[in-house]
Amino acid sequence: MKVTFQYGLAGYTGKVDGLVYCYSKELGRVYARRNTYPKLTAENERVGSITSAIFSIKPSKAFQNDLYLYRTRYNALRENQNHPVRSWSALYLKLMYNMAKADPGIDLKTLTREYIYMHDLPCISVKKAVEAGILPEVYMYEAYSNEI
Repeated sequence: MKVTFQYGLAGYTGKVDGLVYCYSKELGRVYARRNTYPKLTAENERVGSITSAIFSIKPSKAFQNDLYLYRTRYNALRENQNHPVRSWSALYLKLMYNMAKADPGIDLKTLTREYIYMHDLPCISVKKAVEAGILPEVYMYEAYSNEI
């Protein structure tokens, strides 16, 4: 839920009285939600292991910057205006999951940098991912050619 403060605490983030407050720089708003801890399930374990494997690849700073710049143009697309991507890391996860969906032979739990280069996977660069149809085409996507 959107939060407004009486005494001008516009950028407050943290936990107070069972609520978690989050500030969105892009929207200039503070949001609040109940502080709950989810039940741990097998799905949590699966997603956690996939996420840790994906981020253990350690993408380069240039690749992260390309994802960040791509994200601003991606969010400007008409079909994505209701669900914007908030960070480069969220876009990185979206890229990897879309690649695994397009090619069921890819196991995200065991994915490594060497495997990516050996099989010339489209996640090597944002440009290749767009050309492979994993990410939607944005204006000047050709400039995002830095490798993972």
